[in-house]
Amino acid sequence: MDLTHVDYQRDQAIAVICLNQPDSGNTLSRQMALDLLSAASEAQNDPQVRAVVFSAHGPMFSFGGDLKEFRRFGTNSEQLVTVADRWHEAQHCLLTMPKPVVVGVNGIAAGGGVPMTLVGDIVLVDETARYRLAYTAAGLSPDGGSTWLLPRLIGLRRTQELIFENRELSAIEAVEWGLATRTVPQGTALKTAIALAHTFAKGPTQAFASARQMLHASFGNDFMTQTALETREIGANMTGRDGQEGLEAFINKRAPVFSGSQ
Repeated sequence: MDLTHVDYQRDQAIAVICLNQPDSGNTLSRQMALDLLSAASEAQNDPQVRAVVFSAHGPMFSFGGDLKEFRRFGTNSEQLVTVADRWHEAQHCLLTMPKPVVVGVNGIAAGGGVPMTLVGDIVLVDETARYRLAYTAAGLSPDGGSTWLLPRLIGLRRTQELIFENRELSAIEAVEWGLATRTVPQGTALKTAIALAHTFAKGPTQAFASARQMLHASFGNDFMTQTALETREIGANMTGRDGQEGLEAFINKRAPVFSGSQ
């Protein structure tokens, strides 16, 4: 892939995707959105990739949208729609791919940078990082799935506080509110995310995929619909290769060796 704004690397069985415009604060431009979609699609479709890391190079995660580029669009909203659509497709890819995603937040996440951090199953945040939604400060309404992801993660009232008051959260507050999983020492977010992804890549990939699918479906299902989905997925995983290996290893008190397949 010929990517200029996103760095994509394969590291054994994991893919590492990093925003790669640190001089501009990793702002989301048209090219950034296109490159991110290409990288996410590559990770999703590569059968050798069993876990994914999403992070950023430089001292900050992302300042959000490239407002200088957006201003050049003037009153032509179609150009902005194109950027937003490609970005949202990339996010959807990271949210729904059948492999665990670990996010490493290495610095400030502002504007659209906030929902970018929320696509992971595990979100590791640098202890010095900060979160600020900031859309209304620029006269804009939220995007990037903010109004879908945030109420599910932190509730309506706290989401309203972030949007209307532009409240800034520290790394510790982000964890306490439920935006991130845990903090990590300064400068170690990407390294720690890669190490964790390697652990996931040795795990039962299809079981992880089932868990991702069911957790996302749970908000729209009633109890019986959700438990029917659980029954279907545990049945498929138990009779598959990794399920049989896991049961055999547990019974014989040894470490399992998962192949990543059902």
